[in-house]
Amino acid sequence: MGRKRDIKIEVAGQQGRFLLDTGGGVTVLDKAFAKRIGCAPWGQISGFRLTGERLDMPRCENVQIALADGRTLAPITAGVFDLAAVLAKGDEPVDGSLALDALDGQVFTLDLRAGTLTFETQQSLAARVADAVELPIRVSRYGSSARGVGVYARSKTDKGDLWLELDSGGDAPVLLPTAMAAEAGADPAVEKAQPYELTLNGKGRDLTLKTRALVRDMVRDGVVGIPVLVNWQITFDLAADRLWIAPTKG
Repeated sequence: MGRKRDIKIEVAGQQGRFLLDTGGGVTVLDKAFAKRIGCAPWGQISGFRLTGERLDMPRCENVQIALADGRTLAPITAGVFDLAAVLAKGDEPVDGSLALDALDGQVFTLDLRAGTLTFETQQSLAARVADAVELPIRVSRYGSSARGVGVYARSKTDKGDLWLELDSGGDAPVLLPTAMAAEAGADPAVEKAQPYELTLNGKGRDLTLKTRALVRDMVRDGVVGIPVLVNWQITFDLAADRLWIAPTKG
């Protein structure tokens, strides 16, 4: 169940297959797709990989995205990159990567096991989260030329809180930084995946899952990837910066 999920969207009248990447920060168009929609990339967007490596790419302005249900999202500034160069071996080609910047201000539920992205109304939201666990989150909105968005959930340690990014584009179940792995309950000397009990602290009760973790030199507190996220229905309220998690059905 570690396979990345994709979504069919329309950009500037052109149909495309996009990865759904909640950890991507900024939506990215593949170079060939940017050309297809008539964008002449210019300027630059700069960001950083988990390792701290700087990543620069040109950008397309006022990118208008429409979803399969006819919903039109607010225009964004998207990066342009050769995505084939970063896809894992065996991954199918994609036209882009849809990140949370395109969904900012929306209320939606992501079910990676079912492969669904459901937008909530006030009434459906109340029913959806009635039996779910609300997690305290931090929402990072950063950048000027393009506005990246990331969502982080809390995992307490004896020395302080770790804020783990929820990343539907991440192949590893859990990634932990070498500098804080011991406090998080992992062995920093082990390079391979190791058994790990993940705890995300909720309001009223916690979520605990036995999984595996990799320890890496990285610039984040940690990352929770698709092999873990696939176990949950995750409801994002990016208008009020709230988040709920419930077990997937079936």
